[in-house]
Amino acid sequence: MNKITLLFLVLLGFITSCSSDDDDKSGVNSSIIIDGMKFTPNKGLYYYQTASFDSQKKVVFLISNEKEDENFYIDIAFPSSQKDLSGIYDFGPGTANELLVSCELITSKTRYSIQGYTLKLTDLGDSKFSFEFTNPVAAFDIVKNKQVSFKGGLEGKFEFTVIKE
Repeated sequence: MNKITLLFLVLLGFITSCSSDDDDKSGVNSSIIIDGMKFTPNKGLYYYQTASFDSQKKVVFLISNEKEDENFYIDIAFPSSQKDLSGIYDFGPGTANELLVSCELITSKTRYSIQGYTLKLTDLGDSKFSFEFTNPVAAFDIVKNKQVSFKGGLEGKFEFTVIKE
């Protein structure tokens, strides 16, 4: 009986030692607080999307907290001649030769449109990126139809994926 118990304990220890405490943690760190709510992602990915013009490229970053059903989207557009994604992106309309960004956070209860002047994106290499919202930035709660507070940024490793359109 003692051998069976010992064998069971050894197998149990072996099985539990193979699990990772980091399984639920993202490689993306967030300091974003929107309307008093802290956004804590557990997944980050990015993919290329068809741009509006041939002379332009478009990349979408999707940063998620899957447990809370929250998705933060950062869509950037930039000239196709640009070598990496680094740059200061402007919110709002522009031309194919400009660095442009739009952002929104969608939760199960509401949708926030991020508004501001610029987003500084730094391509750190190896699918690592830093996002710094510069100049005055606010958010607009589309459901409540009112402006709310926004502050913070993002940094970390993102998984590249291919989306078929």
